[in-house]
Amino acid sequence: MPRPNREEQFETGEICIVHAVQRCVRRAFLAGVDAATGKDYSFRKEWIRRRMEALASVFGIDVLSYAIMSNHLHVILRNRPDVVASWSDAEVAIRWLRVFPGRRMEEHLAEPTEHEVKVLAANAERIAEIRQRMSDISWFMRSLAEPISRLANKQDECTGRFWEGRFKAQRIVDEAGLLACSMYVDLNPVRAAMTSDP
Repeated sequence: MPRPNREEQFETGEICIVHAVQRCVRRAFLAGVDAATGKDYSFRKEWIRRRMEALASVFGIDVLSYAIMSNHLHVILRNRPDVVASWSDAEVAIRWLRVFPGRRMEEHLAEPTEHEVKVLAANAERIAEIRQRMSDISWFMRSLAEPISRLANKQDECTGRFWEGRFKAQRIVDEAGLLACSMYVDLNPVRAAMTSDP
């Protein structure tokens, strides 16, 4: 039986908790020591951790748990459309422009100019669309995965896909499911012998 589509599992306007998995392609190494080449990619864990922290401060999404493995990433996320609905149009514009600055080519989140905020906040239709995206787990994962793949490809001196495809997602529907999934994510590095304890 195939995995259900994301749109069948969760909607952006509804609070939900999701276990997302993003996997590398072409035997690429996400983090840790590559036994085949001897290269140590452990520093990429900090890239990912910092990016998640920055995105969580901007999006209406909570990072409940995560594990960065050698070739994939597990994240448990809770979207908060109720919180995003309370933001002013200017706040939505500021948060969006920090992640998607337009023509500014900075990799890290930056403060937008007052003019950029005013122009975007004045466009009611665009702000409504952006407000929905600010609690959308797919947009969060896109904002996490894309810069990581660009940095990794630059470092590996290659082009093309770094991730296997779009992230896989499973909605968590109750507290027992959240506990079981959190234990699975937290113990994943132990099971993979990457560490001796969580």
